[in-house]
Amino acid sequence: MSDITRRYPQLYALSERLLAAGQLAETDVHQAITHLDHADLKSVACIGIPSRFNCWETPAFSTVSYSQHLQIIEYLSRTDASAMMLMPGASLTTRAILTLGDEQQQARFFACFTERPAWTFFAVTEPQTGSDAGAASTELTHNEKGWRLNGTKTLIGGALRASAGLVFARYRESQRLVMVFPDQAVPSLQRESLDTLGLAGAGLTRLTFTDHRVAQEDILGHERRELLQGLNALSLVFERHRPMVAAMALGTTFGLLTALDVRPVSAAVKRWSARQWRTYRAVYQQMLNVAQGYGDGQHQHALTSQLKRNATRLLEETACHLPHWLDRDDWLEDHMLRRRYRDSFAFEYMEGTSNIHLLNSFRPPAAQGQSL
Repeated sequence: MSDITRRYPQLYALSERLLAAGQLAETDVHQAITHLDHADLKSVACIGIPSRFNCWETPAFSTVSYSQHLQIIEYLSRTDASAMMLMPGASLTTRAILTLGDEQQQARFFACFTERPAWTFFAVTEPQTGSDAGAASTELTHNEKGWRLNGTKTLIGGALRASAGLVFARYRESQRLVMVFPDQAVPSLQRESLDTLGLAGAGLTRLTFTDHRVAQEDILGHERRELLQGLNALSLVFERHRPMVAAMALGTTFGLLTALDVRPVSAAVKRWSARQWRTYRAVYQQMLNVAQGYGDGQHQHALTSQLKRNATRLLEETACHLPHWLDRDDWLEDHMLRRRYRDSFAFEYMEGTSNIHLLNSFRPPAAQGQSL
């Protein structure tokens, strides 16, 4: 298993910044964000944004492959996955914009990154239907007054601080992705922060659109054929995002197992820990294999679902055992351990549930030429 810090030794210092940010985020998010104000950390946050729109790209992180990106995410999550999620960036929206948006739409969306790294959001989940995009009730309509967006999205990461975002909406018998710019949307867009236990850096938010005006040029792929619209485009976006969630879960697992290994435990616990480490390395290798598949141009719906499920299940299993084996004083004295433990059960906030991924794990690949 490769050590990503050999290629990027800057990650050591970035981990320290994330640690400081994570500690402050519990009580003062604005102060925590100031610890993210570092050139290399901004560059990491903006990985994936094309160079022509990316003012924060540094030489060190200008040619990061997808595999290296996953390894960077995993390594930094060993320190604090919640702080990783507090960072600005456009990871989930980038692929959708680049897949469906024309040059003008891409320039308009990424314009918020010209002055500083910005936050963005990708709004799919709804209060009644969850992340079942096919049942979305948020609706895009068109009449003599123009285009309007109405509906409610919930559990949307980073939306409270976002300068731009994408909203998944139903339009007649199909679906569309709509660009939204919150600072220009008051009062037709209401943003409400949601209280969560764990992964506070995600900044989960409820969005309510009430007769929100939409410009036709802000509808991605409006003139394109159905194959590039709706659920198919959404599937391609999530396919690339799930391994990132898995990387954060793996990094958090690393932190928990390390905390266990530095404390005196019984021989039986040591044997259990050794088995967990073997599983961790196997899932890490699975992550690298998935990344290689993307590099080879493969679609991997089933493999990405399996990877995300394996990583989050390993993390939860590890966390569930620790209270039985660590002393009370371990928990009282180690604030970081308590936070990692709490965060371990919050990854289901992120892009779907285990049941969805379990179903996808056994879905056969699409035949050549068929819609995904």
